[in-house]
Amino acid sequence: MIVLTNIYLQYSERILFDDINVTIKSNEKIGLVGRNGAGKSTLLKIIAEEMKPDSGSISKPKTASISYLHQDIDLQIGKTVLDEALSAFDEINNLEAQLEELTNELTERDDYESEAYEDILHQIDFINEKLHTAGGPNMEAQAERVLKGLGFKQTDFSRMTDEFSGGWRMRIELAKMLLKKPDYLLLDEPTNHLDIESIIWLEGVLENYHGTVILISHDKVFLDKITKRTIEVELGNVY
Repeated sequence: MIVLTNIYLQYSERILFDDINVTIKSNEKIGLVGRNGAGKSTLLKIIAEEMKPDSGSISKPKTASISYLHQDIDLQIGKTVLDEALSAFDEINNLEAQLEELTNELTERDDYESEAYEDILHQIDFINEKLHTAGGPNMEAQAERVLKGLGFKQTDFSRMTDEFSGGWRMRIELAKMLLKKPDYLLLDEPTNHLDIESIIWLEGVLENYHGTVILISHDKVFLDKITKRTIEVELGNVY
């Protein structure tokens, strides 16, 4: 659960958030609505900790993972589409390396009743749980499936990311986020550059997403199909 308490933010003479309070529960599907400039994107940035409010606090689980899709995409150049998508699994590769290291350490210890031994067991359990929810045996197949769902062709996988327009780069970034499977998925107008087939595919993915989704979209049909709760940002307050 993420809890925003007394969030205050002011730009010049304008108060964007006037001591607002928001509670976001696990596995919720939330639509974030409001007029242009009301502060929807800013609120997502605060939740993602890409921006700090003038005052107030944000409480969230220490182990919670958050991915935020915004409009300014800055992909690393020099990678193919498939390689960039596979970079979503970097954390999994790191976790697997940590797991191997901890397992090797465990086999060399004989202080079975010590706190240090118990701590290693807890770390192994935590990593195994993360790998179970985030990973999978065939990462390349997962990446190809998601890329195709978002409109890429097989022949696109070997092309360089810098060959694509901003809208297609956004699709690559979205693919990476879906492959990471974060606990909290923050999406700012994800359908802006998608065709109807990709929108329908994304609807199905988000409806069945095992995690919290907070979604900004001008597509009311898209919002209605996915979200179960609506937060409106208006004149410094949330409703």
